[in-house]
Amino acid sequence: MTGTPDRRSLLKAGGAAVGGLALTGLATAPAHAADAPAPGPDPRLTHGVVTGDVTENTALIWSRADRATQMHVEYGPVAEVEGPAPRPGARKTKKLQVTAARDFIGQFTLRGLLPDTEYGYRVVLCGATADVEGPLATFRTAPSALVAAPVRFTWGADVGQGARNRPPFPSFASMAAERPDFFLFNGDTIYGDGATPAGPGAKTVAEFWGKYKENREDPLFQGLARQTPLIVNWDDHEVDNDYRGQDPTLPAGRLGAGRTAFLDYWPLSSAPGNKSWRCLRWGGELEVFVLDCRQYADPLAKPDGPGKTMLGAQQFRWLLNKVRDSSARWKVLATSCPVSTMRSAKPPYDDWVAYEHELGELLGAWRKANVRNLVWLTADVHYAQAVRYPEMNMWEFLGAPIGANPRVVGSPLSPTFGAQERFLGLNERYYGSVAVDPVSRTMTVDLKLQDGTLKHREVLVAE
Repeated sequence: MTGTPDRRSLLKAGGAAVGGLALTGLATAPAHAADAPAPGPDPRLTHGVVTGDVTENTALIWSRADRATQMHVEYGPVAEVEGPAPRPGARKTKKLQVTAARDFIGQFTLRGLLPDTEYGYRVVLCGATADVEGPLATFRTAPSALVAAPVRFTWGADVGQGARNRPPFPSFASMAAERPDFFLFNGDTIYGDGATPAGPGAKTVAEFWGKYKENREDPLFQGLARQTPLIVNWDDHEVDNDYRGQDPTLPAGRLGAGRTAFLDYWPLSSAPGNKSWRCLRWGGELEVFVLDCRQYADPLAKPDGPGKTMLGAQQFRWLLNKVRDSSARWKVLATSCPVSTMRSAKPPYDDWVAYEHELGELLGAWRKANVRNLVWLTADVHYAQAVRYPEMNMWEFLGAPIGANPRVVGSPLSPTFGAQERFLGLNERYYGSVAVDPVSRTMTVDLKLQDGTLKHREVLVAE
C-alpha cells in the first residue's frame, strides 16, 4: 500500500477518469478485485478506510481485512504518527477480532480528541509473521461549538447505478482537491436493488455487502476517504427502489438485510437501535441534521394529512426540537428526498410532496420559534438544482448524481411552500460544495460538474 496521495495526483487521476471510460459509464473493471485473500500468511486491508461522524472530541473509523484476524487503530496528532514505526507518541485502540460473520469489518471509536486538531491514524492487522499497517489517513476534528470558525464541505449522492455507471467516479477526486472539512454522502451510496457487475439485485446481507465492496474499490473514493471525514445518509437503493419502511408490500426481510449491510459498511454515531438520523455540530456556525426519510415512512398511497408520516413520531419530535433549539447560525437539513419535486403528474407523489402536511407542521413550528437560516441539501432525482423559498425563508439545493444516470428533463415544483427555481442542471454528473464564512456571515453554495467546473453559485447572507 502507498501513502496518502497529494492534491496534484488526485486531480491527475480524476482527469484521467474524466477522459476515459468512467465518464460514459462503460468501465468494466472486475467486481471485487480487492476481495480475494492475499497469498501468504499475512492479512491485508482490502477497501481502504472511512472516517465517520467526526465531532470536536470523537471520530469513528472503518476498515476491512481479507480474512479473520485482529485489527486495531494507531492514532494521534499527525506530527506524532506520520513517521515510521516505532511511534512512541501514538495511542492505540484495543484489538478487535474481525470475522466472516461481519465480512471481516472493523469499526472503532476514537475518544478524548482535541477540537480543531488534525489527526492521523493507521489501521493495523496482526499477521502471522509481522503486523501489517495500512497507509496514513488523516482528519481534522470539529471546532468547539463556542468558536465561530469557517467551514467548508462537499456533498453528493447516487453512486453505482447499473452496469454502465462503474468506478472510478471523478467527483471524488474533485472533492478531495478542495480539501473539505467533511463530505456529506446523502443517500444511494449503492444501488443494491439493481443488477451490477457484483450480481443481480441484493436480497441477503451478503449480497448487499457485495454491492458496497464494488463501489468501495474506487481508488478516487479511497483517496478522498483517507483525508476527509464522511457524514453518511441512506436513501431507497440501499434497500429497494422507492421503498417506504411501513409499506406492507416491501418484501419480507429486505429492510433488515439492507439496513444491516448499511450499518456494517458505514460508521454512524447513532447506529444503536437501527437509527440513522442524527445531528453533528461543526463549530459555532453550522449544525447538520441527517434525516431518515425511508425507514419510518408510511406508504405513498396513504392520503396526506395528520395521520401520515415520513419521519415517524420519534424522529419528528427530535427534529422539531433540535432545529428549534440549535444555537448554530446555519441549520443544514440533509434529506435524501427533495422538498418540492413533483415526479409524477398525479398522486401518489414521491418525496416530501407526498408528506406535505407533516413538513408544514415542522416549518410552521420553526417559523413560530423564529428559526432562521435553514438550508436543505437533497438528492435522489439525478440532477442539480437550486430552489429558493422566500415565503419560508429557506433554500434547497440538489447536488447529484455522482455516479448514476443523469436526468435530461426536470420536474415541476409543488407550489405549497412557494418554491422558486433558480438553477437546473441536467444531463451531467454533479456534486455540491459549501463554504461558511463567519466574518461575512455568509454561506456560499456551489453546484459543480464532476471535474470541478462551477455551474451555479448562490451566496446566502445570514439573518
